Amino acid sequence: MYKRRNFLKNVTALAAAGMLSENNVLGAASAPRQKKIGIQTYSIRLQLKQDMVGSLTALKKIGFSHVELYGYEQQDKKGSVLGYSLKDYRKLLDDIGLEPTSSHLEPPLKSLYKFGDGGGTGKGERSIQIETYTRENTKAILEFWKRAIADHQELGVPVMVQPAMPLINTLDDAKLVCDIFNQTGQLAKEAKMRWGYHNHSQEFKRIGAKRGEDWSPEMEITQNSYPSEIFYDFLLTNTEPSLVFFEMDVYWAVMGQCDPVVYFRRYPGRFPFLHIKDRDVLGSTGFMNFENIFTVGYATGGLEKYYVELEYPNPATSASPSQLESVRKSYDYVAKAAFVK
Repeated sequence: MYKRRNFLKNVTALAAAGMLSENNVLGAASAPRQKKIGIQTYSIRLQLKQDMVGSLTALKKIGFSHVELYGYEQQDKKGSVLGYSLKDYRKLLDDIGLEPTSSHLEPPLKSLYKFGDGGGTGKGERSIQIETYTRENTKAILEFWKRAIADHQELGVPVMVQPAMPLINTLDDAKLVCDIFNQTGQLAKEAKMRWGYHNHSQEFKRIGAKRGEDWSPEMEITQNSYPSEIFYDFLLTNTEPSLVFFEMDVYWAVMGQCDPVVYFRRYPGRFPFLHIKDRDVLGSTGFMNFENIFTVGYATGGLEKYYVELEYPNPATSASPSQLESVRKSYDYVAKAAFVK
């Protein structure tokens, strides 16, 4: 079987051959044309906790035009974003000049796997896997989305994205997830909104496999050689394109041993939004082939918007650059990349 380490070795070999080098992908840096570059605000989660207004203002000064929110919650029948009322948070963004174009949120089910800054304690972390969808909790899930749709209409945010995968043990579990995704997408469509799903790496394994087992054995895959039992493919083939879109996190797809470009070609038009991510500052590692990703994303994937996201900038106690400094360098990379519109 093609092992993860071999897959990643081949990816980085592309950089060694010059295919992913910064010199290859950057256009003339002296006068880069203005682009509308978005960012997922989770990228500066530590700074937001310390200084919400100052940190968001810094994003605007760096050059970002729009943001994808994180931190939406429902408590006591009131929606909020990072402790702010919906009205106050929207006013804050308007005053700064950042347009909220999308939001990450998921139903309040038990979190089974978290990622973030809490050292496993759950503090400051966000879920990337939640408990299994069942017939018993379906009603509560849909009620959550009905309320979320109303709240995001109030926020003026037209797009909602779920970034947490329900635990899948059986094919029936997967079928129910697709059914609920379609129902949620229908609710959003009726409200003249859009609803989609954001991946991490666990979606690229076979349904029912345990974490870390049975990953996709290949990078270059064909229509016939990649079975539908891979959960991500199952989602794509069993959700209605007019109701459910996919926001591919290209870094996590690669970590799942899959090539984003192959997916853009296999499922054209299903990926209007992307998370652009690297192991560190964008373009600094040679790990990701962003030129191919953007080129094919525009040509066949249906790419409309992209969001810079950094998950690994170090805590404030680190000697490494702050999250805001890492974000600034990542912005510069995208702004100067000739292949990014």
